[in-house]
Amino acid sequence: MSEPPRKPFAGLRVADFAWVGVGPTVSKYLADHGAEVIRVESTTYPEALRRAGPFVDNVAGIDRSGYYANFNSSKLGISLNFKHPRGPELARRLVAKCDVVTESFTPGTMARFGLDYASLRALRPDIVMISMPLYGQTGPWAPWMGYGHVLQGAAGFNHLTGWPDDAPIGLGGAYTDFLVPHFAAIGMIAALDYRRRTGLGQYIDFGQMEAAVHGLGTVPLEWTANGTEATRMGNRDPEAAPHGAYRCRDGRWVVVACETEKHWEALKAALGRPEWCDMERMRRVWQRLEEQKEIDRHLSFWFEDMTDDPKRPAAPYEGPEGQKLKRFSTEEVVAHLQSFGVPAGWVKSPQEMHADPQLAHRGHYWRLRHPVMGERTYDGPAFRLSKTPGELTKAAPCLGEDNEYVYRDVMGLSEDEFVELLADGAFE
Repeated sequence: MSEPPRKPFAGLRVADFAWVGVGPTVSKYLADHGAEVIRVESTTYPEALRRAGPFVDNVAGIDRSGYYANFNSSKLGISLNFKHPRGPELARRLVAKCDVVTESFTPGTMARFGLDYASLRALRPDIVMISMPLYGQTGPWAPWMGYGHVLQGAAGFNHLTGWPDDAPIGLGGAYTDFLVPHFAAIGMIAALDYRRRTGLGQYIDFGQMEAAVHGLGTVPLEWTANGTEATRMGNRDPEAAPHGAYRCRDGRWVVVACETEKHWEALKAALGRPEWCDMERMRRVWQRLEEQKEIDRHLSFWFEDMTDDPKRPAAPYEGPEGQKLKRFSTEEVVAHLQSFGVPAGWVKSPQEMHADPQLAHRGHYWRLRHPVMGERTYDGPAFRLSKTPGELTKAAPCLGEDNEYVYRDVMGLSEDEFVELLADGAFE
């Protein structure tokens, strides 16, 4: 039997100083595709995400955060006290054995410990380093710190989220944490390709805000080209009607988005072509954009009438000519709409996502056994290489889990030196 192909980043070693979401996600792309990624943390000031839920069994603990675990599978982990007299020196000794350094601290933090690019380049001229603060290394906002919820407001997303007559509500999660790592990873891979061709390293000054702006699509262009400022529209869309979410009898919601006349004709057929669909003011999409309240009212009644709640079954609804017709489940109603060519789907709960047949077919979810949390589900890579697909090789590390291997086998500390530093608190 032939051996499997070598993974694209096999042989690459990464010192991962990044924290929370964006930075660890970038290094995880490398880890899932063969690189040896070493998370560098400290027990004196634990990584913020280790202190964030959800926690397994709702019991908080430094090694019990599912959020942290999902960003850091396939990695090794060490603990290092940067305030120990030998802390920065040990960090530099680690970097000397690595090809890539990732960090996402406020500008100036790494330099205070002698870990800025100029210092590390003196250790390894071919080092590739990426810094990923919110606003980059320069400019009036560079010193500001924050999380994804801060960034999505600064980058303009909150302005677009909510109802027209109410305050911006933002997004349910730190949306930019799941958007900007793709841009950072592309920049890093380009630098690694340059290193492969030239033998020279590079420094990547990556500002999360600049990457996040790309997620706004045409909104900035509408302002620069036409002076049109987008605003909050709830579930509506500037070009599609109907475009909304409609409540079913079982409490779940179905989304419908008709962007073309073909979609509208399909929806009319799926609804049984009720009279309101053929009113003059519903004929063209620009007219329907003005009649969305009326459309939403009719569709809300239709979804309520057509669907049933298995926990509290309702009597059959009255169809044409007084016929008693059965009600349907939310899934059946969606299948009915889709069979006519209507763009529709139901809003899934986390439980339904976990059981989703499409994600199961694609092998998206991985099961890994964590030494503290036990066997849990992890997200797999968001893309699949045909010859060298990524894989999750191990659960996220407990804090300091791989200290002995990294300090002794990778960095070359003697047993006596390791024990001495351990007793002196260097690995806290």
